[in-house]
Amino acid sequence: MMLIDLKMIMEHCQGEDHMNPMNALCAQLMDRFNRLFEENSKPHILYKRCIYVSPRPNDDTTERKVLMEETGLLKHVPPRPQMECQSYGNYLLYFWANNNMTWETLGIKKGSMDEWVRCHNGDLPYSEDIKSSIQYHHNITTKGYRALVYSGDHDSVIPFLGTQSWVRSLNFPIVNEWRAWHLDGQSAGFTITYTNNMTFATIKGGGHSAPEYQPERCLAMFRRWISDEPL
Repeated sequence: MMLIDLKMIMEHCQGEDHMNPMNALCAQLMDRFNRLFEENSKPHILYKRCIYVSPRPNDDTTERKVLMEETGLLKHVPPRPQMECQSYGNYLLYFWANNNMTWETLGIKKGSMDEWVRCHNGDLPYSEDIKSSIQYHHNITTKGYRALVYSGDHDSVIPFLGTQSWVRSLNFPIVNEWRAWHLDGQSAGFTITYTNNMTFATIKGGGHSAPEYQPERCLAMFRRWISDEPL
């Protein structure tokens, strides 16, 4: 059913703003797709769907999810996910990062900065006026700088197919076609290399922030790349 919806979306939503489509049929299809898509964990499609740990709650039930004794410690109290959630570590990070001993150890003077938060969610004093950064990637890579582009193959926030699409849009000739790269005799993902010293690699089992989900594979990939060795 999802494949059928995607085919219809491609057919009826050409040229439409997918966030706010004017075409009635496109709007209906996108609404159906988004409702189905919300059933997944976006950072990693195989993981449990959990609360997004950010300083701005998305619903009115947040207060019930946060321990009362913790609310007095932070101005921007994040919602508390279940302990088995991948995001629970991000929740604990708020309390570690705002602990007085942490600030003293890092040499941060009291009053020099406000409370640390993980994601500001649009309240920073800047505007987003760059719709695409592809031209900047092109300008840098054509000057000979080596580039490693990697993507977790289980990420639905920025799927690897989307990353692959903008890499292809640079129109760099292929040097080495797709192949598996390995760790401990097992496939750790797939990789392809282009001219202008660009390498694109997928991380098997990786989510949105691939090193968070597959640290060993990501470390092996980076060590080989930084040492100018083939993956």
